[in-house]
Amino acid sequence: MERKKRLKNLSIAAILAFYCAISLVPFYFLVIRSFTPTLKSGEFYFWIPERPEVQMNARLGNLASVNNIDITKLKKDFGLKGYIDPRLTLQQLAERQGIDAGELEEYLRPFIQYNGIFVVLSNGFLKSLWGTIVVAGSSVAIGGFLGIMTGTALAGFRRPWHLFVYNSYLLNMIVPPMMVILPQYFIVTQFLGLQDSYFAIVLLHIKGGALSTMVFTTYIAAIPKSLRESVAMDGGKHYHYFWYILLPLMGTPFAIFASIMMPLFWNDLLLGLLFLSPEKYTLPAFVATLGGAYGRNFEAVFSGVLMSLIPILVVYFIFQKLFIRSAMAGAVKG
Repeated sequence: MERKKRLKNLSIAAILAFYCAISLVPFYFLVIRSFTPTLKSGEFYFWIPERPEVQMNARLGNLASVNNIDITKLKKDFGLKGYIDPRLTLQQLAERQGIDAGELEEYLRPFIQYNGIFVVLSNGFLKSLWGTIVVAGSSVAIGGFLGIMTGTALAGFRRPWHLFVYNSYLLNMIVPPMMVILPQYFIVTQFLGLQDSYFAIVLLHIKGGALSTMVFTTYIAAIPKSLRESVAMDGGKHYHYFWYILLPLMGTPFAIFASIMMPLFWNDLLLGLLFLSPEKYTLPAFVATLGGAYGRNFEAVFSGVLMSLIPILVVYFIFQKLFIRSAMAGAVKG
């Protein structure tokens, strides 16, 4: 009997290990591709390839097109003036402009060896990261608070119209977003004047969501009515019950809501492209423009994808206990 139990546990552990490995493989190869030079992007690697050295016989124009070297910045840093022929090699450039070849090589080495990271950081990554944090964080916080308020009103379906309102929220689950994107665009931009505003995206994220309504209505309905009655007996008002009794109990349902919706808000590409200018793009839109602006620089594209995933992974690692507790909510009784 003990042997069968041990064999069963080993089998479950093996299945879970295999599943974890399959899940992590794409992230593993994403890291590798983020440090694979564009000129080697056609080759397959199981590990990060050796970093390329600066080739002084490389043409300046090729470096500008493949590695996105900013020639204007290079001229400014070295005090160069006038037109520079892109057909010149780095060695020829150093000789004609009186630049020390070793100094030019040292200047370009970090940019060549970690090209993807340099291109992403130098083209507005941090600004896009901040915009994404503002949009996703505000959407989760405001959307969760509004969901709690909605759940408080609808819990238990005490009025005949409560069920109608609840089902109206659930319609969001079956209406394809692309069917309503054009009316939403005109309402937000023409009537509300929120073009090129982060608040426009937040507003569309927090509008009557089916998930928040279901999660908070179900959870609040399970809270004993005696808590509300005890507040009323002590002379408290409804807002006393809401602020001092109900809100402190919303940690678990809020974690469920946040763990599901945060990645969706973070990775929202369509609304970022539609409502924001390139200077205010959120991370998904920023990475998409990397693919268009630097179509040949695959290292920059993969680096942009990887760097956009790191912040949301950090959030999940920090709050993993809360998310695990939310996932286990209702799984164990008593």
